Amino acid sequence: MENSSAKPTAPEAEQPPLANSRAGVSSKQESVATKIRDLIIDGELPSGLHLMEIPLADRLGVSRTPVREALALLAQEGLLEPGPKRGYKVRTFTLDEILEAYDVRGVLEAAACRMLAESGLPQDTADRLNDCLVGGDRLLEVGVFDEEHQTPWLEMNNMLHTLLTTATGNQMLCNFVMQSQRVPLASARHVHWYKLGLENYDLARQAHRDHHAIVEAIIRRQAHRAQALMEEHIYFSRELVEKRFRQQRDSIGFGMLQQAWLA
Repeated sequence: MENSSAKPTAPEAEQPPLANSRAGVSSKQESVATKIRDLIIDGELPSGLHLMEIPLADRLGVSRTPVREALALLAQEGLLEPGPKRGYKVRTFTLDEILEAYDVRGVLEAAACRMLAESGLPQDTADRLNDCLVGGDRLLEVGVFDEEHQTPWLEMNNMLHTLLTTATGNQMLCNFVMQSQRVPLASARHVHWYKLGLENYDLARQAHRDHHAIVEAIIRRQAHRAQALMEEHIYFSRELVEKRFRQQRDSIGFGMLQQAWLA
């Protein structure tokens, strides 16, 4: 066992690839859309905010044209809605919409685990999944989570879930998983169901036990077990989000909710 005093590391996060069918979407537009999307999901652009092209362009260091195109793309995804007069504002998601996204994630990611167990896990994917598991184990050796451990945990969690979908080679599945994760509070890249401290550590430890069990079931070619374990793993987060959400109110913007939980 390595020295737990060393700073934990985790694999670099990545996102499922988009299908090549996104005709007409330039790399610049996609890059700007990704940056704005992250600002929304991270809560830096709160729900209800009217997005202005010039301030966004200045913030991102780009011209107005890719910002305008990116906003139109994000509106198609459902993250934005028509604003006052012209332009867009950040959409407010209800509890039902967030839970529906978890339901979709649970079905799709569970199906991915079943598919991998049936077809067999490529060795390079198995190695990268093992890196995720080891990285998570090192983080948990500390015995508590604080701000220093939050980012590497998010990166590890996102990498593991991403690998389990992209390794199927099913582009349609990857795209639908990505779409479900664009709903704030529903992504593997932004784990939102905990507060820093002991409670967070205990929940993360339980979640990482699930990670180990899921990967083990896939390697052992236990298809139905792998599917059931992943579906229960997603439901675990779904229940926690619903519980915390109801402690606030029945309909609330993501930015306000994140501030309340992570303060």
